[in-house]
Amino acid sequence: MNNKRIIVLVGPSGSGKTTIGTELSKRGIPKLVTTTTRKPRPGEKEGVDYYFRRPEDLKRDDFIEQTTYNHRIYGLTKAEVEQSLAIHDTVHVSLDKHGARAMKEAYPQETLIVFIFVSIEEMEKRMEARGDVGSKIYERLLFSKETDELRPIEEADIIIENKSIESSVEEILEEVKKWQTEPTEEV
Repeated sequence: MNNKRIIVLVGPSGSGKTTIGTELSKRGIPKLVTTTTRKPRPGEKEGVDYYFRRPEDLKRDDFIEQTTYNHRIYGLTKAEVEQSLAIHDTVHVSLDKHGARAMKEAYPQETLIVFIFVSIEEMEKRMEARGDVGSKIYERLLFSKETDELRPIEEADIIIENKSIESSVEEILEEVKKWQTEPTEEV
């Protein structure tokens, strides 16, 4: 898969990774769609936001990575990555730190891990601004502290502080350009 790139966005809730991902999609870099066992929320579309599946329809071996949050499975399937990279040179996905590590292990030459830094105070402000309720914000902040989600992972290729979506996206695209001019080693 020479010169194929997978941009993995990692960061805590409120870091802006979803908004950055949306902007990358607008610029022609498609999103890898993850799978979940939760029910669709109003407005969510099958195959766009998630693939919505029943737990009994999923096999652990189908996934590159998966996690459980609020008793629901979330994960990225091998088939999604393979099918997307067969069509596109560069794709993106938002994953937690464990998912990012799994992606780097599965696709070491193709994966660019971007850690998006945000302070706990800024994280809280952004969640309030997007309309999250107090109890959910508290739960999410507690989860971030307990899982050390605010600290960049060692595998991160670049670390950015998302002060503006535009500058963050430009920084990511510049890094992708560098990677595209450097040939990957066949593994």
